[in-house]
Order: sequence, then structure tokens, then C-alpha cells
Amino acid sequence: MMEFTCQATAELGENKIAICYEDSAQGRFHAGSPVMLSGSKKTVAQLVISDEVESGHMLMGATMRINADVAEGEVVSLAPVDAQVIQKIRFQPLAHGIDEGDLERAVKLLGEVYVSKGDRFVATVNGEQIEVCASAIKPAHGWLVPNTRIVIKPTPVRRKGENIPSVSFEDIGGLDETIEEVKEIAIVPLVHPEVYQKAGQDPPKGILLYGPPGVGKTLLAKALAREAQCNFISINGPELFSANYGESEKKLREVFAQAKKEAPSVIYIDEIDAISGSRKDGKGQLEKRILTQLLTELDGFEDRGQVLVVGSTNMMDSIDGALLRAGRFDRRIHVPYPDISGREQILTIHSSSMPLEAEFALEDWARKTNGFTGADLANLCRHAAVVAMRRVFGERLKQQEPLSDEELSELEILDEDFSGAMVRATPYQLENRRPANMGYHDMDQVIGHEQAKQELREHLVLPILHKEKFAAMGLNCNGGVILHGPPGTGKTMLGKAAASLSEVQFMAVSGPELLSKWVGESERAVRELFQAAQEAAPVVIFFDEFDALGRQRDGGEGSSHSNSVVAQLLSIMDGLGNNEDIYLMASTNQIELVDRAFLRPGRFERAIHVGPLPKNSFKRFFENEVKECLSSITEDQWTVLINRMVDEATGADLFGLINTAKRYAVSRSIEHGESDASLEERDMIAALASSPHLFAGYANELPEPNDWNDDDDDDWVIP
Repeated sequence: MMEFTCQATAELGENKIAICYEDSAQGRFHAGSPVMLSGSKKTVAQLVISDEVESGHMLMGATMRINADVAEGEVVSLAPVDAQVIQKIRFQPLAHGIDEGDLERAVKLLGEVYVSKGDRFVATVNGEQIEVCASAIKPAHGWLVPNTRIVIKPTPVRRKGENIPSVSFEDIGGLDETIEEVKEIAIVPLVHPEVYQKAGQDPPKGILLYGPPGVGKTLLAKALAREAQCNFISINGPELFSANYGESEKKLREVFAQAKKEAPSVIYIDEIDAISGSRKDGKGQLEKRILTQLLTELDGFEDRGQVLVVGSTNMMDSIDGALLRAGRFDRRIHVPYPDISGREQILTIHSSSMPLEAEFALEDWARKTNGFTGADLANLCRHAAVVAMRRVFGERLKQQEPLSDEELSELEILDEDFSGAMVRATPYQLENRRPANMGYHDMDQVIGHEQAKQELREHLVLPILHKEKFAAMGLNCNGGVILHGPPGTGKTMLGKAAASLSEVQFMAVSGPELLSKWVGESERAVRELFQAAQEAAPVVIFFDEFDALGRQRDGGEGSSHSNSVVAQLLSIMDGLGNNEDIYLMASTNQIELVDRAFLRPGRFERAIHVGPLPKNSFKRFFENEVKECLSSITEDQWTVLINRMVDEATGADLFGLINTAKRYAVSRSIEHGESDASLEERDMIAALASSPHLFAGYANELPEPNDWNDDDDDDWVIP
């Protein structure tokens, strides 16, 4: 028997542990063989030999640590064992309300593993984690094989008062640093209270997790409870509100009393800002009473023993300062958005059971999903699966008969399925700030505007992609650009394409929507915008109609309010340093109205003109947008058509012309009783006839758009 120090890992399977080659040789352990693991409990595991493990250490996942009842850093013993084939085994869930069919699928997913009586296993079924327990087994430990007789009992097996979550730290991706901080602050006091006693110090009484929605605050709380093998008591802030006097305070008292009785325990208060908002904010009497009761419970909980209170909030600024004093929520941990490496980890976790195509590259989607939270990425995977199912099975999904294994084997999730899912999987923090998906992912796809595109590459794209090189030369990488020109020329389209080329998120906001008639509200909206951007960074903030927000301070009517907004915006822009991955773009139709203070270095350093498209770009524009619809138009017809158009037109003008032509095509097909509508030259001509601002002349020689009964194509030729 040898002793090892336990180390956590997410790389091993449910029932495996890993040691180094030197230790395996010393103990005469063989790779793949069963071994007896002895912590506070005994369990059987399969041995893995790895060069990445330090001598004297043992790697194991969360499930193995629970089955051996050993925490990270504790000592565990290892010895060879003769594991026989299990003849009969009974599995039960550890939670109520689990469908028996889902239980069977969860057990089936275990495969061939070594099992001891009382072992727990976690399997993901239909996107949900199901934890099962081997409640009865013959012999007491052994090898689960296909011939083993398996009995499923839907009644949960759980000790009285036990409510330990199934989520582990290994199930949480993209938060490695945060997890280490949680372990240090929360796990050690719960697992080793004697250390604090010896040091003559009180352990932390409360932890406040703060960060945007969907980043994993609740998962962290559940995982720390599982790691420490603590009962998990969860309450939602708004759920405490009751119409009956004193009922809300009573609920709080009961929760704290239950936690102390069932210790070790974790009390988790989600959306704590709902009950602990600042008492200066005009809260009602009920909110004040609940907050007072919470403070009383925290202060009067000196002898609570192994009980930790964890709160979470998306609105740190709304928390009453009294809660943040020492002895209450004395530790605060920020839970950030995942970076590119974290997003890849999260995608790996959520796609682990998905039948991805062989060449599927998760790292590519990690780059494409900047600004996504863990919840957003999980949602993306779910939508991609739905898109794939619709593509593969189609109408078959509407039939009542279940799909056969042969049919199911055809399901393969492709890169295009994730692309299709992106339309619906909009990140929470950006769902009201993203422009419509215009399909421009490459600046080269944008027709014309060559000078503007070159300037955007030089002054925005390159500083983002090569930030270190620019910073090394003492150049400000955060200097913004402002696009100016007539309406409809494609300024927003260019901004989105530049952001996509830079591989950063794109937050679009209209200047007027940030303005409010109420004093201080506009400034607050500006601050919140930049706060959201900071959480989602790296990001490009695109201010449309910027002249409304950054209007010249000329002392006119309402100038005091306008001056305050401009001052607030300038202050924030000046505070953006090279360490802030926030980049600014703006657009305006009237740059002369923009306050000149914005057009200085460090703010909007470059003004880029975006004008109408020249005539030589028209044909390429049409082909790019409706190529499949215009295949019947010959080169000569194109030449005649475009020669009769004005010398310049905006992209919006040309889009409008195309849409008008499509409507004429549909009307003509209905009039002629045709099954399908097809866009023809006559439709483009008719659209020109109704758009005199795009037609250079000869308007009186064009046919009437509604003259659909004449089948003579010659009537549709422009003279």
C-alpha cells in the first residue's frame, strides 16, 4: 500500500485515477488494472499511468474524490485489488423527479467501469446531469460489464438532510483562476476548520459572487458544496417576499436554522440584490425588514460551525454597504466573462456528448464567440443540435414513431449547424445592442468604399489584431474612428465587417436611445454601456447617429443636459488605456454637428468619409446581393440598365431598388398564374421607373410597371 496526495483534474473519466510511472513501478501497479482507493471511504478505480503526474501525487476527478471521500490536498492510500465481474447491481437516483427512462440511459452511459457499493456516478442525459448511486451490489466491488444484471429503482437514495449537488468544478470551464480563489477562500474553512482554530482566526462567514448573468455563479456555489461534501440550501432573493407580515423574516430564520442543523452546509442566496439593495434607494418597508433580518442572522450566527453563506448578484452597485462589512460578506469574488481559452473549455464540456464532424474545430468557435458567457455557449450548442436535427431528419421529426438506431447514426453536427445557430444564440448582454445579421463577415464582401476600408484596416483592425506591436511603439491602440457621410452609404455595415475582421464582439447602440429627459439618466446609461463593454471585452462599441449624443456644446436650449452627457462620455473615453480592450467607432450624417472635443487624439482620432457608390460598382453590388435571381440577365442588358442609372447611389438606394424589383416579379407571377416568381430585367426596369432619383433620364420612355399583360419582351428594353 502506498500513500499519495490528492490532486483534482477534469481530464480523467468517471472511475479512473492517475499516478506517475515511477510510483507505479515501485508499487507494482499496472496500467488499466483495478486498484483499491482508501480515503475516508474505500472504492475501486481503474489505474492510468501518466508522465504529467508528479511523484507522490494522484490525479482524480470529482466523482472519485466523492466516492473515496477525500478532498484535494488530502492523503489517500492505494493498493492492488482483485476485482471480479459484478453479477447484480442496483442503481438509484440521488434526486426526486428523475424519469426512469432517463435513469436507464444514464446507467447505460457508464459503460464498463469498476464499481463499489455506495459509489456515485454522474451522466449527462438530454443536456441534464443525472447522479446515480450503486445502492446494492454483488460482490461488494467489482467490474460492471454488459452481462451484469442491472436493476433500476427510481426511488432516490439519500441520507436524511443530505442535499449535495452533482455539479463539480471540473464541469465548469473558463474560470480556472476564479475556481482557485473559491477553493482557497471557501473549501479550506469547510474541510479544515481546525487550521483556522489553530491559527486563532475566524473563517470567512460569507462570500459574495458578482458578475454578469450566465457566467457560472450558481454553478460555482454548487461545485464548492460538492467539493466540500456540504448540504446545499438554495434560496432566491425574490422568493422571500411574502404579502403576510413577518413571513419573509420567518423564512430567512428557518433557512439559517436548517443549515446549522444539517451542517456542514452552504446557504446560497441568488439575486441577493433583490433583498439587500441600498436602503438609500427608496426601498419599501418589506425590503428593509428582510435586509435587517439578514444582517441579524449573519451577526448572530457566531456558533454556526461549518456553515458558509454565499450570495450572488449581477448588480454589485446595488448592494447595501452594511452587507459588505467584515464578518458578513467579507470576501467578494468577481466572476468574469470567459476568455478565448475558457470559451474553448466550455464548448468542449457542452459538446462532449454531441456527434461532431471529424474536422470540427472548437477553437474556431471559441474565437467567434467573444462576449459569450458559459450559459450563452451552452445555448449555442443546444441550438446547433436542433439545427442539425432539422437538417438531417426534416419532416421525420413530426412523425410519432421513434427513430431507429440506424437513423440516429446519420446525425452528425457540422460547422454550418453552429453558423445557423448563431442567429438565435444571441448573447444576453448584447441581445439589444447587436445589429441585424447582414451576412458580412469579411470586409472584402463589402462592395466599393475601397479608401474607407483601407483606412479602417490601418486605424482599427491592425491596432486590435497587433496590439502589442502598436503599444511597443508608444501608439494608442484605443483611438477610435468616426465614419461620416450621407444616410444609407453603409457606415454600420462597414463597422460590423471591421469588427468581424478584428475577431472582436460588436456592440451597436444608437445615440438617441441613450438620451433621457430625466436628469442623470443619460449619464448613467453611458456608464452602464461602457461597463457592459468592459465585461464583454475585447469589443467594438459602435455609436450610430453620434451627432445626437456628442452634439456641439453651443449653449443653446437644453445645453446644460447635453453638456453633461458630452462631459461624461469624454471622461470615460479618456479613461480607456491600452489595457482596456474597448475600441470605439461612431457614425454620423452630419459630422459638423459633433463636438470638436471628440475629434482629438485618444478619442476619435480618424474621421473616415463613406460616400455613395460609383456606377462602376453597381453591377458587382447586384451580383453580390441577388446573383441567383439575376442569372437570366445578359451582359448587354446589364450594360444598358446600368448606363441609364445615376452616376452615384447609396447602398440603401440599391437595396431598395432590388426589393422593389422583387415585388414586381411576385406581382407579375401572380397575374400570370406562375407557380414561382423569378427576377428578370423587366422587373429591374419597372423598379427604376418608380425610382426616378436613380434614373438618369428617359423616364417617359419606360413601360408602365403594372402593364403585365403584354408578353412582348421588346417593350421592356430601355431605349
